[in-house]
Amino acid sequence: MKKRVKKKFNFFKFIIFILFIILIVFIVRYLFNVRTKNILILDNKYYTDEDIIETCGIENYPRFITLNKGKCKSKLKQLDLIEDVKIKKKFDFSLEITVKEKKLLYYIRSENKYMTSSGETYRLDNVVGIPTLINYVPENIEASFIKEFSEIDDNIISMISEIEYSKNNYDDKRFLLYMNDGNEVCITISRIELLNKYIDIVKKLNNKHGILYLDSGNYFEIKK
Repeated sequence: MKKRVKKKFNFFKFIIFILFIILIVFIVRYLFNVRTKNILILDNKYYTDEDIIETCGIENYPRFITLNKGKCKSKLKQLDLIEDVKIKKKFDFSLEITVKEKKLLYYIRSENKYMTSSGETYRLDNVVGIPTLINYVPENIEASFIKEFSEIDDNIISMISEIEYSKNNYDDKRFLLYMNDGNEVCITISRIELLNKYIDIVKKLNNKHGILYLDSGNYFEIKK
């Protein structure tokens, strides 16, 4: 009959094992308690960083591990101008929130609402850099204007102070744009894309101010 060999208790390995368990517990507790170190908001124009952070409810920089990205995204999508949201948790315990906002085109003075590129209107506060539509536009004309004006660069739109529907006997799709630099621009809907060249055109005017006719031709009339 074979003798059973009794294994000797290895105290050193036992200590290593205990220390390993303690280390794991320490790391887990640390990870669950570490707070968000930094919050980076990207691509926002109409909503401030503070607006987005407060909407998410993360102004107190919550625990990083338990921060619910889905819940935060859902809250942000309830904002009128938010189309989409992407949220990333980074290894340095920072949070990156990228928002896609609807494009605002102009403020409708008579309705106290803002028009978006999708044709939706909203009542909003503290929006800057958006032109004001100062008079009535027939519904079919406005729909065409919105479609074409949506293709204009944001920096050009921000240079426009007021938009006036200004039809004449020859063109019922004519608009007069009052620019922040003191110029005026006559434009028709079919030629609105020319506004994207406004900065290049103005550079050639040698600091003169007047009316730029882009509706039926390309010429500049100096103000007297």
